Amino acid sequence: MLTKTTDVALLVLGALLLLLTVSGEAPNRSFQGDPAKITIDAGHGGYDSGAISGGISEKQVNLRIAREVEKLGEGHPELNFVLTRKKDDYLPLLDRLEFAEKNRSTAYLSIQANSFWDPDVHGVETILDKTRPRGSPSWNIGTSIQKSIVDWTGARDRGIRYQKLYTRYTEIPSALVEVGFLTSPMERNKLTNPHYQERVARGIVQGLLLYFST
Repeated sequence: MLTKTTDVALLVLGALLLLLTVSGEAPNRSFQGDPAKITIDAGHGGYDSGAISGGISEKQVNLRIAREVEKLGEGHPELNFVLTRKKDDYLPLLDRLEFAEKNRSTAYLSIQANSFWDPDVHGVETILDKTRPRGSPSWNIGTSIQKSIVDWTGARDRGIRYQKLYTRYTEIPSALVEVGFLTSPMERNKLTNPHYQERVARGIVQGLLLYFST
């Protein structure tokens, strides 16, 4: 005979399984003693420079911000950052996800810089794979980081956008943040400024702290 306690446990298990079925990823995990391990991916690298504008390559900006996130993480023991690359190396996309999974990461964030033909276009946007619906862990982490970066930098808020991304091949809650447009002279000058890079990194860290503490 099932007890009331057993009934409750089955209901909770059922809810978790339903969440995994709908979103294809693990549910949100709050701080419970162990730090949240988060893979930070500096997009591009090596022979893949990413966007180039005004003599600045995207891979350099991405790596500097990722290293700043790692540095800031030292002051937050509740977060444990691991980087897919710490120098100018190229790593295939699926290898980046495999790295995150082998490290048992609870979240995956790729840092990118944007480009567009119109130099007047600027701002921060966060991109999710189409398999990560509104209300999923990826959506929650993406919205938290997006808002926090905008708050810390004052950049234009371009919101959450959807594309078909390689992150569909992992169940880890994942997002890709475009920290600004290198093709915007105004924003390119900011993105190459160490002080502004630090503010972007602080936005990322604070967004993650908020996500994992709720």
